[in-house]
Amino acid sequence: MEKIPVFFTFDKNYVVAAQVAIYSMLKQAAPRYTYKLYVLHTDIPLAAQKKINRLVAKFDNATLDFIDTSAFDDDAHILQSKAHFSKEIYYKLIAAEIFPQYDRIICSDVDVAFTGDISESYFMHPDRFFYFAGVGQILESDRMKNYDPDFTLEEKEILKKEIAAGYLLMNLKVIRENAMQQKLTDYYKANYHRLRLPEQDCMILCCWPHIAYLPLKFVVCTNYYHTDTRTASFYKENDGFPQRHEEACRTFEEALATPVQLHYVGGNKPWNSLCVPKQSVWLSLLWESGCTADFLQALPGFIRKRLERYSLKRFYTKISKRIANKKTK
Repeated sequence: MEKIPVFFTFDKNYVVAAQVAIYSMLKQAAPRYTYKLYVLHTDIPLAAQKKINRLVAKFDNATLDFIDTSAFDDDAHILQSKAHFSKEIYYKLIAAEIFPQYDRIICSDVDVAFTGDISESYFMHPDRFFYFAGVGQILESDRMKNYDPDFTLEEKEILKKEIAAGYLLMNLKVIRENAMQQKLTDYYKANYHRLRLPEQDCMILCCWPHIAYLPLKFVVCTNYYHTDTRTASFYKENDGFPQRHEEACRTFEEALATPVQLHYVGGNKPWNSLCVPKQSVWLSLLWESGCTADFLQALPGFIRKRLERYSLKRFYTKISKRIANKKTK
């Protein structure tokens, strides 16, 4: 059987999320393929590794390896980060080096639930020259204003074409043949201080126009389910999404009806919040996976982190308001 390699990269705080993501992926996996899974990490305890391995062992067509990536952590640039997941971001940029045995590989985040088979995406764009393939922006937003102070007009035009890094098809062979990894890592080290979405910004600015688009169904953000299709304003810079409104509406509705991946974007996750869109899907998969006990054991920590983040957000909001009030006086 043909093999489909997939890797995840996360820390010990996302073990329960990873269990649900991996279980749901394999539950939907086409039986005519074998799935070789990898977890890139530096701090996942051995006990947690064993639990995830037992979960994968339930599926005859899948195996899992854990790769300790500590050897790649010596570069100080990836440790001086604005967010806790900076190292995990960096591993996405050096996948061609970590996986020399593969021409292609899929990378997925773990704050997701799979409700469809991923295999179709692995074989997409067989004759196209591209480095990364992913889902582009779907709905209009004001995100580009965040780039105004630090990016040129030319850079901002390229950033409009960005693809989401939560689910990527990586063309490792082409990356190696064109020394793209060195360009990516050099750019990341030199510019990480100004990147807003580090790996996404880095990939599009270094690789454009050699980026390909995947159908929306492979990354359906759960907040889309609050969108009224009739009045939705669809993003015009996504070359992989229909431009005509009627066709865009139809494509959007079809993806929401039959998603391959549900992505729980933002700070509110199905394991730390209530009333998250499509939370019931995640909770059902948690129960099916047999990992409910792990979730209940980790729940106090999830709640504590949620409260800490909420308190910090309130603090910054109050400070911002006070500064704004002083400026107006």
